[in-house]
This record gives sequence, C-alpha cells and structure tokens, in this order.
Amino acid sequence: MHWLQTIDTRLFLFFNRSLVNPCFDWLMPVLSGGHGVKTPFLVLVIVLGIVLIIFGNRRLRLCLIFALIVVGTNDGLLCNTIKNAVHRARPFVTLPEARQFGVVGAGYIPPEINAEGVNLAADKGSHNSMPSSHAANFFAATMALFLFYRRSLRFMLPLALAVSFSRLYNGVHYPSDVLAGAILGAGWAAALAIVLETSWQFIGKRYFPRAFEQMPVLVPNLNLGNPPRR
Repeated sequence: MHWLQTIDTRLFLFFNRSLVNPCFDWLMPVLSGGHGVKTPFLVLVIVLGIVLIIFGNRRLRLCLIFALIVVGTNDGLLCNTIKNAVHRARPFVTLPEARQFGVVGAGYIPPEINAEGVNLAADKGSHNSMPSSHAANFFAATMALFLFYRRSLRFMLPLALAVSFSRLYNGVHYPSDVLAGAILGAGWAAALAIVLETSWQFIGKRYFPRAFEQMPVLVPNLNLGNPPRR
C-alpha cells in the first residue's frame, strides 16, 4: 500500500504547489468557505430554502427536504464516523512542503520518535482528513438535486468539482480523501433515495392510497421500474 500513498502524495503536491497562481490563491479559499463567505453563504442557503419550501410546488419541497436530510446525515453521521475511525492526518500536518491556504509548512508537525519508535507527535494537530466532508456534502447535494431535476447537474457538478479541487489546492486533503468523499456523498444520496422510494411503494399503496394515487413516485428520476410520475 506504500505505492498508493506515494501516488496520493505526488498528486497532492501537484495540485497544491504546481498550479499556484494569484487567482487561485484568492478563489480557492472562497470555495472552501474562507474569506468570510461561509456564514453569508449558509444564511443565503437557509433563506432561499425557506422561500422555496413556502412558495415552491410539491416536487421542489420534496427535493429540498430530501437534500437537507441527505447532507445532514452524510456529514454528521457518515463522514465524522469514518474520520474518527480512519484517523488520517491532513497533508499539511505531515508534509513540511505542503501549502495550507497559501502558507508553506503552516501546520507541519515534525515527528517526535521515542525509544520504542513511537511518534509522539502523531496526534498533535492531526485533524482527521479521510474522507473530505466538503466533497461528500457537495456531491451528496448534487446527486439529491439530480434525482429530482436532471438539469441541475449543469451547475451543481461544476460547483462540486470546484469545491473538491479547492480542498487539494488549500492543502487540507489528499486526492484520495476527495475521491472517497465524492463517492460516499453521491452513493449515500442514491442509497437514501432507493430506501425512500421503495418504502413509499410499499407503505403508500397499502396505507395511504389516496396520496399514492396523486403521487405514485416520490423520486422522479430514480428508475426502479415504477410507473412514471404524474
């Protein structure tokens, strides 16, 4: 497995150091939620979500609620659990040449090897890196919206890719962290959609026949052999 880590590190250094330019130095922290944009972005998303739920149609309301559940459980349940289990240090912690938001060696922690060969500094500042929650959340949201509105992929996928790239450029994740997060987020959204639709096909027909007649399919773009949504 050492060769995989070597490839991962080389790819990280390519994205983190070889592509450096003033434009990315400003833009990539913004895409990661830096430069003070995180709070306004969250406020905008919350306000927009409330407005769309109030004034949107049934399909849009279902989409937003589903996306909220997917992202919330993906971040708080899956990503944090895996991070604590894997306990992989972020690249800026272990690589002295890594740029963390434009500063080389900002988080590097040199090893402190004791007589038994144990690195005493292994847990100092080693914020968990695997998987990338940013990548997982944005790809989960991308998949959630795609399952209801296919055209949303035109702007959600480039946004998810850009945010994922920013995590490499900013020095906070390895490529494998981002890839794992993207697969985890999209897969989790698809899995929850299958569970939701399968449950509705079973429960709706038997216990809510009137509602099922009006809405035979909950997730319109999930093809499980169900009749097309009216």
